[in-house]
Amino acid sequence: MDGKLYSKGMLSVDSEPLYSDGDLATAYNPDRGFRGSTNIDVYEMSQMSAEKMREHAYNIIKARMGQFAADPGDTTLVMQNYFYLTGFHDRDITPAGLEAIRIFYTVQLEMGVKGQPRFCYIFEPSNGENEDATQKMTLRHIAQISEIMPEIKQCIQAFPICFAGAWGEWHSDYYEHDLTEIASTVMEKLVVPNGLYALIRLPAYKNLLKDKSYYNRIGIENDSIFGKVPANTPGVSGTGGLDDGSEQWEQLIREAPYTPQEGELYWNNWLINNGVTVDGYKVIEQLSEHRFTTLSIHHSYLDMADRTKSEIGKWKNLLITPEFLGEHGIIYDPNWFKNANGETVPRNVFEFIRDHLGYRISAVKTEIRGLGVTGTPLKIKLRLKNYGFSAAFNMKSGFVLLDGDGNVIDEIECGEPEKWYNRDPLNYSNTESPEYTAEGELMLPDTDIRCSVAFYLKNSAGQYARFANNLDFINGYNVLYTLD
Repeated sequence: MDGKLYSKGMLSVDSEPLYSDGDLATAYNPDRGFRGSTNIDVYEMSQMSAEKMREHAYNIIKARMGQFAADPGDTTLVMQNYFYLTGFHDRDITPAGLEAIRIFYTVQLEMGVKGQPRFCYIFEPSNGENEDATQKMTLRHIAQISEIMPEIKQCIQAFPICFAGAWGEWHSDYYEHDLTEIASTVMEKLVVPNGLYALIRLPAYKNLLKDKSYYNRIGIENDSIFGKVPANTPGVSGTGGLDDGSEQWEQLIREAPYTPQEGELYWNNWLINNGVTVDGYKVIEQLSEHRFTTLSIHHSYLDMADRTKSEIGKWKNLLITPEFLGEHGIIYDPNWFKNANGETVPRNVFEFIRDHLGYRISAVKTEIRGLGVTGTPLKIKLRLKNYGFSAAFNMKSGFVLLDGDGNVIDEIECGEPEKWYNRDPLNYSNTESPEYTAEGELMLPDTDIRCSVAFYLKNSAGQYARFANNLDFINGYNVLYTLD
């Protein structure tokens, strides 16, 4: 069949950026952003029928998710899940207990949410004798959980190394634990075989595994966020030495680019009772330097009936400006401060953190070569930038060719989203925002039909992300150009 000419030569297309009135376009991008928190009593759930387990899981998750309809800005697509194994602290987890964990994650992913599983025993430190598990039993439970991990690995955003101590935080345990052995076992049985990233409380704890090949798959789960402030700052408590200017702080700056980073403020009632205010500007500095992927919106926000009086809620009244970000060397999307008419609009700290946690990928320019005969290769090059705090972890990317109904004609995986840093990973002080290139080749159809060149960014569960651009988003694909 004679080929038909689509066009001549090469196309070079600039992608229209996303402006302030399009904030919600990226609100449902997976594996990043604000996250919630749930508590699950595994023994209690194990006593239910499978149908009741599903209902129980749904109700727990729904109660702790951001209010999508009432306030889309509170969206949570990641949830930290406390799994209390207290009822099994002195015996094996029963098959029903393992099924409860599996069902919980199945339901949570069906609701569009990925999890950070936090297994622990002690809920009340003063009752540790009746709640804690020995080293031997803890290792046994890790082995049992490893049996169901292949079935739920796609449900997990990152895996906290927990198990020991009150609330899994490696302190206040009743029995003596070998933390290095527990951490190594979690990595070797639960994390590495399932292609996951891990989280651990402090760089000092991470250093226990310094000689391990999987050291670089471990991020930090900082549960004492006070912003970029030095040690002995009034009101600051429980940081474990992870303070501005400390070796742990500097270590995290060096290592943060390569794994997800996560954290939370204290409960809001603690902050109120202790007269502590957390400076939102200082928090932005910390989230940027430590390249945060997720941040709890449950602590100091969803935990307050009146969120306007919560610590995070107050950030909605703190204006953020390009001048402030420039002075402090913080990378940001310059179009985020503009409306569709190119006018500068006022923005606040809450919005900035919401939209820059994790990745914020923006297409810059698309070049298409080989526009010509049907049934021949189409060579595509996409230039893009990441304005978010962190790279896009757990994500795959590539080009697709769509027909007029949005069906995939051809596709090719390309690009390394986990290496799309917002700045030089080796030099935080370099404030230049690097540009990345994804290149691929697609085959034009043999017949003359209308089709579109598009790009996908999707996670391990098949959830798709939108670019921070004003582009058509069809079946999870960012449409770069339509060939007529």
